[in-house]
Amino acid sequence: MEKIKKIEKSRIEKVYKNPDNTSLAYKSYGKYENISDYSEREINEMILGIYRDKKYLLVDGDYFVNLENVIKSECILQDVSYYKKPTLKTFKDNSCNLISNIRTFYVEDYYLITEEQYGGITKHKITKYLYKIGFLNSGRGKYSGLFSIANDYKIMQGGKYPKDLFHPIKRYINGLFFSDDYKISDFEVVTSLTITAN
Repeated sequence: MEKIKKIEKSRIEKVYKNPDNTSLAYKSYGKYENISDYSEREINEMILGIYRDKKYLLVDGDYFVNLENVIKSECILQDVSYYKKPTLKTFKDNSCNLISNIRTFYVEDYYLITEEQYGGITKHKITKYLYKIGFLNSGRGKYSGLFSIANDYKIMQGGKYPKDLFHPIKRYINGLFFSDDYKISDFEVVTSLTITAN
């Protein structure tokens, strides 16, 4: 089971006591009509926008997307921090951007792309969702406005992109909703950086 942020118990109790005063869409996207039929874990997930049974996710624009319609995911990578700071030489030959030299990735946004349009849109931002569940951290200082992801794996997945950047799609979309880490496997990192394997 993926670790997602735990909502305080008092907030969950308020949902049970007064479900009509919540913005939860359990009657539309949940599995039960009655709020008392849901476990605390399920209420916790719904507060975070997760409706696993019907495969719906509340995306950043405050609307729901059926994840069965997602054909691709995307990450906008803006910057990285390094173990060894780039020199003129390593910057020129791009050796500063070896995957083993990158400490942290700084991303601007994550998107899910659907075949079907939702209000005329096929590209749906999920950055707030990943932040709300506790996966993304806020960047600080010169990285303010971006979100940080540690370079834990230090490997390129399939030689295409850093494995850590696919992790939120793998675990918090694919794993959480489909129990299949590679259900949505078409993933693109949009960046001006050229990161290479060692």
